[in-house]
Amino acid sequence: MSSSKIYNVIPDATLVCSLILAYFFDHNSPIVTLVSSPASLTGWLMVILGLGLALYILANLRSEHTSTDAAGVPSEFITSGLYSRSRNPFYLSYVIITLGAAFTLGSLTSFVAPIICFAVMGAAIIPFEERILRQEFGQEYEQYRRKVRRWL
Repeated sequence: MSSSKIYNVIPDATLVCSLILAYFFDHNSPIVTLVSSPASLTGWLMVILGLGLALYILANLRSEHTSTDAAGVPSEFITSGLYSRSRNPFYLSYVIITLGAAFTLGSLTSFVAPIICFAVMGAAIIPFEERILRQEFGQEYEQYRRKVRRWL
């Protein structure tokens, strides 16, 4: 499998594996409950918000006729909308989803999920994509990078 195909799989695999780990840790070694019902219901709202955000961003990228692949070379440089607030709103949506799942499950150990998701995106995926954007859009990307935060 080529490195670009691997990078295309890593974000989604990280999300799914993080959610599975959260469930596993919550049910097998919960340690202590941090969030209990009815407050844990806010976690479902966060999951729905994160999913809605991800779908909105994918639709936006497709409407701009640019790549939705992590390793794809974008044909358009989008800096408006959510991209004016975050350089990585799609990956932010993944962290929101895993954080929502952790709140829904409620145990201390379930909060491993958003930490893993945040770490993998921040250490592996985002730097890889930033190199592509730097190569493709040069100074325009550098100005944007200095103006807009990575996450929020």
